[in-house]
Amino acid sequence: MKTEDRLDYVQRYEKRLEEFGYSPATLGWGAQGRQEVRFSVLAEPALRMPESSVLDVGCGFCDLYDFLGQHGWRGRYTGMDIVPGLLDVARRRHPDLDVRELDITDDSMPVGEYDFVISSGALNAALPSGNNETHIEAALHSMYQRCRCATCVDFLSSYVDFQKPGAHHTDPGWALAVAKRLTRRVLLRHDYMPYEFSIFLFRDDTTSERRVFRAFEGELKAGM
Repeated sequence: MKTEDRLDYVQRYEKRLEEFGYSPATLGWGAQGRQEVRFSVLAEPALRMPESSVLDVGCGFCDLYDFLGQHGWRGRYTGMDIVPGLLDVARRRHPDLDVRELDITDDSMPVGEYDFVISSGALNAALPSGNNETHIEAALHSMYQRCRCATCVDFLSSYVDFQKPGAHHTDPGWALAVAKRLTRRVLLRHDYMPYEFSIFLFRDDTTSERRVFRAFEGELKAGM
């Protein structure tokens, strides 16, 4: 991320933190309860492997860690963010967690160290430079390099009637094309919440959408 973009990003979240404190509003999310919906979609592959390792990119308050633990996951968690204030809160909430002040596009972390790389909301801020697509492409590439099983990322969608001021709404078709340049095993979900979508980049068939989401759907049908 360019210096001007990084400074703007950090200042934006630090200002929200000062105003709202520990709250979804600080992270730019609106309605209560939607964060759990996002996590239930993004974390599904990791929850299928409860001993797996997870890198949470743009971890904020480490709410994803709480969600994973509440749903039976007991693996190794690492959080990373570039906003010091958010990390301070995360460390106070979970003093034993491995939480780092890092930018995923800095390429300063080992390749292939985590089973799953998950990112929720970290790529939705409009950058002053206007280089959102360049940044997203670099971030997806770096995240995919660091996963052994899958990379799972959500976005605000451009398929909307109104775009949130200060936010970047990503074209799902463009995001899919970027993902397909990294792997042929890609899943895009635009079905779980209005104006948002998630994309999953799988390494191989052992954790592909056929084994994760279709198996989950089969369990739901069996329980009906």
